[in-house]
Amino acid sequence: MREPWNIGHQLNLSSLIRPFYPIAFGRRLADQLRKSGVPGIRLAPQLYRDLTLASEPQGIGAVVREQWSPIADIRTRKDCLWLALESIESPGNLGNIIRTAEAAGVAGIFFLGPDSDPYDPAAVRASMGSLFSQKLIRCAVAEFGEWARQANVTVVGSSPRGLLDYKALRCPWPVALVIGSEKRGVSEHLSEVSHFTVRIPMRGRCDSLNVAVATGVLLFEMSHQRPARDR
Repeated sequence: MREPWNIGHQLNLSSLIRPFYPIAFGRRLADQLRKSGVPGIRLAPQLYRDLTLASEPQGIGAVVREQWSPIADIRTRKDCLWLALESIESPGNLGNIIRTAEAAGVAGIFFLGPDSDPYDPAAVRASMGSLFSQKLIRCAVAEFGEWARQANVTVVGSSPRGLLDYKALRCPWPVALVIGSEKRGVSEHLSEVSHFTVRIPMRGRCDSLNVAVATGVLLFEMSHQRPARDR
């Protein structure tokens, strides 16, 4: 079932797969969805286990439709913090980044290019449900750069070779943080779009942080600088 995963009334739930319910919550959820008109089928326990990618499945699954927002519809405000991701390869990292973005009050996440899939089952699980409350936009780097220019959004890139310590960053709002791939970092094309490039100083012997950890550090520092009247 490689249809995108989601849950809840807001995301066009199309069918429910119900093999068995190890917890009462699963039974209540299945009953609620069935009463609301969502079609459902029962699977034999072994067939369900063969279909799921989880080591300890919860007994309920869903086939749903992905939700993406067109970049032409995206509007911003003075207090908005955005996140743009380029080629995050690990679904686990991606899910953790989405979860952190939700906690930091990010207005939406741009996925630059086709390489990162927030609806990968592993990313969905790692996001702990935060995926479903985020605005997601898929676009090319050039489209993102043009959107940021027209909307007067400051673009902040991140790199171990950045000239500016992230603590020293003071930039106009609204602002978008750009994160590159685990191996290659931000591409040259995306670096050209950025107004600033920041680094996180390393005190130990390692020369970099896990991409999800680095994103969290930068997002919360930027969130802390949000215009005071909007905190």
